[in-house]
Amino acid sequence: MNGFIARLGIFLLAIISFSTVLIYGGAAWAPLPEGLPDSGQATNWALQFAIFAHVILGLRVFGLLVTWTFIAPTSGETISREGRSAVLHASSIAALWSLSAVIAGLTTMANVLGVTFNEVFRKGFISTYLMALPPSRSYLITALIALAIAIAGVFLVSLNSIALLAALSGAGIAAPLLNSHAASIGSHSLALASSVAHGLAMSAWVGCLWAVSTFVKAKDLKVVARFSALAATSVAVLAISGLAAAYARLDSVSDLWLSRYGQIVVLKIVFFALLMVLAIQIRARLTSTGSLTKFLGTEVAIMALAIGVGVALHSTPMSRISLPLNSAGEEILGFAYPPPPTLSTVIFGWNPEWFMLTISLVAAALYTVGLIRIKQNQIKWSTLRTVSFMIGIGLVIWTTNAGISMYSKVSFEYHMIQHMVLSMIAPIFIVLSTPITLALRALPAQKSADHRSLREWILALLHSGYSKLITHPLMVLGIFTFGLYGLYFTPLFATLMASHTGHIFMELHFLISGILFSYVVIGADPSPRNVPYWSRLMIVLVGLSLHAFFAIAIMQSSEPIGVDWYIQVQPPWIPDLLADTTAGGSIAWALGEIPTFLLLVIVAVMWSRDDSRLAKQIDRAADRDGDADLRAYNAQLGLLNDRDNLSNE
Repeated sequence: MNGFIARLGIFLLAIISFSTVLIYGGAAWAPLPEGLPDSGQATNWALQFAIFAHVILGLRVFGLLVTWTFIAPTSGETISREGRSAVLHASSIAALWSLSAVIAGLTTMANVLGVTFNEVFRKGFISTYLMALPPSRSYLITALIALAIAIAGVFLVSLNSIALLAALSGAGIAAPLLNSHAASIGSHSLALASSVAHGLAMSAWVGCLWAVSTFVKAKDLKVVARFSALAATSVAVLAISGLAAAYARLDSVSDLWLSRYGQIVVLKIVFFALLMVLAIQIRARLTSTGSLTKFLGTEVAIMALAIGVGVALHSTPMSRISLPLNSAGEEILGFAYPPPPTLSTVIFGWNPEWFMLTISLVAAALYTVGLIRIKQNQIKWSTLRTVSFMIGIGLVIWTTNAGISMYSKVSFEYHMIQHMVLSMIAPIFIVLSTPITLALRALPAQKSADHRSLREWILALLHSGYSKLITHPLMVLGIFTFGLYGLYFTPLFATLMASHTGHIFMELHFLISGILFSYVVIGADPSPRNVPYWSRLMIVLVGLSLHAFFAIAIMQSSEPIGVDWYIQVQPPWIPDLLADTTAGGSIAWALGEIPTFLLLVIVAVMWSRDDSRLAKQIDRAADRDGDADLRAYNAQLGLLNDRDNLSNE
């Protein structure tokens, strides 16, 4: 009973904090001027509390799944009995999370259209607008993800499966953040990337702390140590993403004390600083004999206040106001048209896509850490591999952040350059650097009966059924083909180009599909499939043919590719969209030939070296045993010959 009252009190504290900050920050309902459609006070408050429930329930599901997969003790390849109970609990919460996301999506739609919540069901708005409006669509995606977790969690027990559910819950948390009100400001790339990083880091820290509280009370030092590593990373990401978010949403430093948005940001910082101090105090007392109940109770109370403030801040009007641009096309893009392209502006221009830049820099940092570790362990590593990786990552950074990234949004020709570099050139260098081999050599080969290490997670992923499926030659060609024909010859291309999230999705698809193709063809890293060299050559040749037909089809197209998008953002220096498409087809033809030829050379050289290596092994074996295999083979032939001679007689 006391536990229930304590949880109810914490919940009410978060509600009070959330409501107070909403009202103070100006996010609460206020009547609109006469003549403007208004969804009403009830719908507005329903929206705010649905968002609040979505955040709380989402981080709870995420925390439980992450904790009992990666932090808490396990039972071999499956979760423990206690973990099974926790996953079932997460499954039931996920059902509520799905419901809250549905309500958030419907009330968001009602708020945008200026109708009450009841009218949404009466006038057929759902079928027309629910998927058409990005904010409501993102909540529907979250609802479907949460529903899938609620159903799958009842049946799944393996660590691999629960890890997949944890990843899905992270995607469910991130989806609405990609369509937050930060999308309307000038620095929307930085604002959205920081929002996603901030939301996931907060969910990891708060959600996992909530889940490991019983281990903290029991002073389980192993679990606490694992959580501490996650918490330290989460706090670092929170700090960096928080600074980036403040930079993107505030006009000046003075807004921190002059604007209500800035004041709420300061309040949130104070709460999280207090949480960090308490966490340090609790960690210091883990080895003592005293009780941690008082410290934990205080930490949970402050955390409830901090969550209420953080969720309310998400809906608070920002102090930064975007300046109007000169044309409708520029308003759609979110930035002014780039000048007519020159070698300098394309190569040396700068238009950061913060999501891709962050991923690239993190990958480079991890590779560097791996190099340092193997050097400490006195393991040899080729300098050419390191150079190859840095070239590959450098190409990814260039094509997604340099001037070409800006031109690719308004010109199909430059978009195709970006596509070819991401899918066919950069992946070759990345795969030749053998990052999986580096990770396996750098990570300690320690095994524990009740916990799977990071190295074991990599090996489990390599030998999983999913990895065997996606590395099948036909599957590789299928993914490669979809990235060409399924994207550019359907309305999907224009749809994805019309949103920042869709553009990031395309860039990730190009890069990942290219890495997968090169990974299977080159075969330098450990793989779940032993693809023979002749099969690798066939993959390259078939891929070359498919790519050639694709380029020819674009060059002979009678109408521009992605015309529904490019006609809206056509800059003055592109007078003919069809000519721009034809130039893009020529780029696809020219840039596709070079990496394909390079892959053929790499496979041929590796095949030759493998044959030479096999021949040397056979020669060494023959020297050791006096060519016993050859003598046995000759003896067998002699017996067969004698048998034939006897039968003839």
